Amino acid sequence: MIKIEDLDLVTREKLLYNGNAELKRGFIYGLSARNGSGKTTLLRTIAGIRSETKGSIYYISNHEIYSLPELKRKLFYYESSEWFDPNLTGFDYLTFIQREWSNKNACIDDVVDYWEMNQYIKIPIKTYSLGMKQRVLLGLYEVSGAEYWLMDEPTIGLDTNSIEKFEKLLAREKGKNKAILFSSHQDDRIYKVCDYIYELGNGSLVMREASQKGENR
Repeated sequence: MIKIEDLDLVTREKLLYNGNAELKRGFIYGLSARNGSGKTTLLRTIAGIRSETKGSIYYISNHEIYSLPELKRKLFYYESSEWFDPNLTGFDYLTFIQREWSNKNACIDDVVDYWEMNQYIKIPIKTYSLGMKQRVLLGLYEVSGAEYWLMDEPTIGLDTNSIEKFEKLLAREKGKNKAILFSSHQDDRIYKVCDYIYELGNGSLVMREASQKGENR
């Protein structure tokens, strides 16, 4: 489990006061907020890309507590397809992540087939559409084999067929005891796959059951 305690998020303004959250394996969590409310900032902080002076984030396993850097390859976060080097190929990234996350069980060919990327996966990313890049990005999560997935608006650029594949992917990975936290726009229909939704806004982070959020729409 990843546990967040009394966390403040501060950029040009204070986005969160004393935020608390838990990410348990075997559950899917949504992160809902209006644009500019701090979704990406929170994900970056959980991933260890940025730090805050107040609050703590740590990992609990078998009743032992570990610091965030000790998560190492148990967590995967790839913020945006804008991080891709346009001169590399999608296949370059898939093989790199598989190797660096030491996931010998991942079959890249299966991932490529699932996301229907065979026609372009070995040509430079600079030729890809946004949807093609996004399918590569989602494939990175699969080949990482990480226990914790942090995803920032993962359905951006996806067509209806790919969104359906994404929903099936989340259900499958939940069944493998992964913990998944993803952000999207407020009241996005994709939240239907979630067990719980964290709502970030007005300086607070509140968790609700996904069915409860649906009733409140």
